[in-house]
Amino acid sequence: MFSWGNLATKQLLVGIVCHAIALGLLAYGVYEFYWQELVLPELIRSIAVAVLLIGMGLAPKLFFMSVSQIVSQTENTAVKSKVQAYVFNLGIFLLICSFLMEWLYP
Repeated sequence: MFSWGNLATKQLLVGIVCHAIALGLLAYGVYEFYWQELVLPELIRSIAVAVLLIGMGLAPKLFFMSVSQIVSQTENTAVKSKVQAYVFNLGIFLLICSFLMEWLYP
């Protein structure tokens, strides 16, 4: 019988999958922008989703925790968690900017 191993192996696999999907979405977004439509909000939205997935891949342990554990966690001030928070917030900011660009400039 096949076993996925311990929790560290599962977290590594989740991180790799998140980064691979982010890279694929980014490549597809650049391809669509360059060869097809030249729509800037779509490119920014693709970049934003890729950045969000990279941010999620930096903290794969969150995929294996319950919501109550995540909410009740004390503030973690590790450098990696700060980088993950900055990357995640950048993705949210870019996503909001792309929606505003599409709404303001149809």
